[in-house]
Amino acid sequence: MPSRRWLLLVLLCLLSPASNGSDQGGLPALDVEAYFRTLERPASPNHWLAAPADFPGHPDGIAPVFAVPVAVLQDAFKSVLRQMPGAEVVSVSAGGMHLVVTTRIFRFRDDVRVQFIPLGPQQSTLALYSASRVGYWDFGTNRRRVEDWLARLAAALDAR
Repeated sequence: MPSRRWLLLVLLCLLSPASNGSDQGGLPALDVEAYFRTLERPASPNHWLAAPADFPGHPDGIAPVFAVPVAVLQDAFKSVLRQMPGAEVVSVSAGGMHLVVTTRIFRFRDDVRVQFIPLGPQQSTLALYSASRVGYWDFGTNRRRVEDWLARLAAALDAR
C-alpha cells in the first residue's frame, strides 16, 4: 500500500500547477536574450548550439530560416515539445524558454534553452542550445537532440 501512496503523491506533484506569482502559467520568467548574450560555453564536448551563423556563442550548427511569423514558429515548437518524453518547461518568456530534459536510461538532466528570433513579418528562426549538467562526454546526445528537434519542427511546419 505505501507504494500506491507514493505514486499518488508523485502524480499530485506533477499535475499541480506551480504558484510562484509569475505571469506565465505559474512558470518563472526568463530573459533568454540575456542568457544567450552572456553564454560561456564549456571546453567539454557535452553541449550543442544551433543558431544563425552570426549568433553569439559560435554555433555548432546553423538553424534553418522558416517562412513563418515568429508566433507560428513558437506554436509549432510547443507542439513538437509535447511529443518529447522527459522534456519539462521550467521557465518562459515572450522570446524563448528553458527546458529540462531527463534522459530515459540514466535519468541525467540536461538543460535546453531556445530563443525565437523574428527575421521579418513572414520569416523567423531560433537558437537552440542543449547542454549536459554533469560529465565531460555526452556521446553526442545533445547534438542528436537539437538536430532531432529541428527536423521535427521543420516537419511540423511543412505539415501546416
